[in-house]
Amino acid sequence: MEVLLAHRPSTMAFAAGLHVFPGGRVDTADHDPRLAVRSTLSGADAATALGGDLEPEPALATFIAAIRECFEEAGVLLADRPPGVTGADLDEARGRLLAGTRSFADLVDALDLRLRPDLLAPLSRWVTPPGPGRRYDARFFAAALPEDGTASLVGEEVVAQDWHTPRDGLDLMAVGRLEMWPPTSVTLQQLEHAGSMKEVREHLTPGSLGDVVIESMGADVLRIQMPAGGGVAGQPVNAYLVGRTSLVLVDPGDPTGPALDAAIQVAAARGGRIEAVALTHVDPDHGGGAVAVADQLQIPIHASDRRARDIPYPVSAVADGAPLPAGDVPLVAVATPGPTVDHLAFIVGDGESIVSGDLDGLRGARSIPGPVDEEAWRTSTARLRARLPDARWLPGHPSP
Repeated sequence: MEVLLAHRPSTMAFAAGLHVFPGGRVDTADHDPRLAVRSTLSGADAATALGGDLEPEPALATFIAAIRECFEEAGVLLADRPPGVTGADLDEARGRLLAGTRSFADLVDALDLRLRPDLLAPLSRWVTPPGPGRRYDARFFAAALPEDGTASLVGEEVVAQDWHTPRDGLDLMAVGRLEMWPPTSVTLQQLEHAGSMKEVREHLTPGSLGDVVIESMGADVLRIQMPAGGGVAGQPVNAYLVGRTSLVLVDPGDPTGPALDAAIQVAAARGGRIEAVALTHVDPDHGGGAVAVADQLQIPIHASDRRARDIPYPVSAVADGAPLPAGDVPLVAVATPGPTVDHLAFIVGDGESIVSGDLDGLRGARSIPGPVDEEAWRTSTARLRARLPDARWLPGHPSP
């Protein structure tokens, strides 16, 4: 699979110079009832598909905005058209839309189009953290390029666009040839091992959004169950807040906002502050919110150097057996490859508990993990149990 990445002009006020997916904001006109009538998806179904955190009408408007923006920016129209509507007709309609002389609803009516939001597979939601300037609440979708579709470049919001496999896109980011923000790079990670749109729909689309759950795991450890690992509703991930007043946040995988806010607020309520982020591995459901909280608090991210290049943020490499240089309760990293090549476990304090990531075999409920090394996994598990046979494992995902 390949994905289309667009290069934003360096003169833009927002995301200048970045490589992004085609997209934009939901406009008032996307709520036009004429568009809903011509949609293959009802508002109720749209709300369910997004995880249930939007009412039906704005949920459907979000799908319609995705269709409109994809047409405007990439020239790809996810709609059925009558036989008499030609490519030249669509080009003219796109020009009028970009010029602002016709609304999308007017063009859809004039061309007798049937909008196909059912061709969009919802992926994730990202909310920028509090701070100066604008905040953004963004939804991401995937769709297959129609058989007769061709991406084309028109307008001033994009200076170039190209197709990349997700892995190639991440590698080009790592060497500085493509610049991305985390929502883009994490989405590439999520799609890296997908072989088809069927797999995307079966494994990456949202489920029902749960609640943030906070639970004490002992005097120095709090579990924060985040409901949307990688930004995907219905994929809970366990983050752990370790420490007394100088705290380390392990595996903040949810970038949608409330869970990260809860972690920061809990630390403050204890009279402390989060001083660092640590990752058992960089898969989206574990590392999805890491950059957001690290950038907001201006703190480091600690992780294995085996896949740190996939994160668009400076990462402090953690060596096997080394204590983290942060927090007032010791966290010692143990290399535990198997689920991923970069997998770490963290021994907490005197060894009564271990933040074990995905070593117990529970993986993200809505993800497509990469290949595993079964022999290395068994060796890592045996090594950890031999070292601390009585330690309590604190897993990466809540048990079903």
